[in-house]
Amino acid sequence: MVNYWKEILPVDRYQVQSSGHIHFEELKVVTLLYQPLIGAKAYSLYMTLFSERFTGESTHHSLMNHTQMNLQHIFEERKKLEAIGLLKSFQKSTDDERKFTYELQPVLKPEQFFQDDVLSVYLYGRLGKERYLEIKKRICLEQVGHDEDYKEVTANFNDVFSSLHQSEMRAGLNSEFHQSDKNHQHKSENQEQSIPKFSNEDFDFETLVRDLSSFIIPAEVLTESIKDSIYRLAFIYRISPLEMSSIVQQAYFRDDELTPTSLRQEVQRWYKIEKPGQLPRLSERKQQDTTQTHEKQPELSREEMMVKTFETISPRALLERYSEGGRAASADLKVIDSIMFDQKLPIGVINVLIDYVLNTNDMKLIQSHVEKIASQWKRKKITSVREAMALAKAEHQNYQAYKQKKSNPNNRSYQRNNVRKDKLPKWMASQQEDQSTKKEENTTKEEKKSVSESEEKWLEEYLKGL
Repeated sequence: MVNYWKEILPVDRYQVQSSGHIHFEELKVVTLLYQPLIGAKAYSLYMTLFSERFTGESTHHSLMNHTQMNLQHIFEERKKLEAIGLLKSFQKSTDDERKFTYELQPVLKPEQFFQDDVLSVYLYGRLGKERYLEIKKRICLEQVGHDEDYKEVTANFNDVFSSLHQSEMRAGLNSEFHQSDKNHQHKSENQEQSIPKFSNEDFDFETLVRDLSSFIIPAEVLTESIKDSIYRLAFIYRISPLEMSSIVQQAYFRDDELTPTSLRQEVQRWYKIEKPGQLPRLSERKQQDTTQTHEKQPELSREEMMVKTFETISPRALLERYSEGGRAASADLKVIDSIMFDQKLPIGVINVLIDYVLNTNDMKLIQSHVEKIASQWKRKKITSVREAMALAKAEHQNYQAYKQKKSNPNNRSYQRNNVRKDKLPKWMASQQEDQSTKKEENTTKEEKKSVSESEEKWLEEYLKGL
């Protein structure tokens, strides 16, 4: 899954607005038509945001307390609302803080929902034929009549969901969700705002254009509405550019024109032949694990892999790794929450701090000690993992030198043998031991090689542990 803590933190503030007036009666559409697609948690988040419209700013921490969901779940469910067309998210970042505006979008009218290729197909798959027809009949009869500093960060439909083809459900070409009302072919203004949006990264449109002959199909036929329909239909039915090229030609030849409706009907004919008795099914798209991606890159050194690990792992997960899979102690989590709220350090920097304090304090997170270091790093404007690691190394070297001088400034032998050395993180210990080997003029080549191999082994074991 995407590293949510890079995108949002509990201390980040948000406000809720509404694009147009949303009637309470329209919430019935959200309950009966949208909830089966997005699930109960996303539905609960939507209703909470709906209740917070125009009430001022709040923190995501308060939203966590109100919904009883952790930040990762809130982030994931928010993406579902964005993908389905119920929410747009805008973000404004400054040096000191990050703010979000969540804009609730108008809900589609029932007849618009059932005409939409994406939503109607997947609702049919989730509910089944009988329940789908029951809901459709009932709800259609009961229907009722930003600041420029923000940039839109709303997720696309195909960023969150993927189209799967399994024989979980069956229907023919003339299934009820395919029936369209000729009187409602044109989308209303609300529908344009609320239907799921698609990115074009998953479909090679240039390949389709190259395969089409301009002598047979004029270039002006491929209007923006046709392109949008191609993207949507290709995603739903998992059609390749070359297959879509053939479908476009067939649709154009059949009616001597190309419209979204004729293209959709031709796709349905093609799909009935290619995959008889099957319909697409909606699934959440799984994000690639960035940690695994980095570990598979042979060009990264071990130190770089360690930096990437600190950048991508969550503080909770890091604590649990040290507990060998056990749950992180609530007291330790409160310490982390405290510095996250008070100092607003990046997650990677917090991970370095955790690792350093645990290894130099007998695996204990002492709150006063952690807060002291965190406030110092904040004053020094530490914003990256490398900066944090470098500062930790320098501070520890200064502390060790101070202890040596204080214990016996005139006896170097005494310093070397009697000053207690703290247990250090492997990324810190390896560098210090490497420096000490350079200072020892009488160390043999075999001993140096042994030290180097030992450091490498330590670092390798440490990375495996993370």
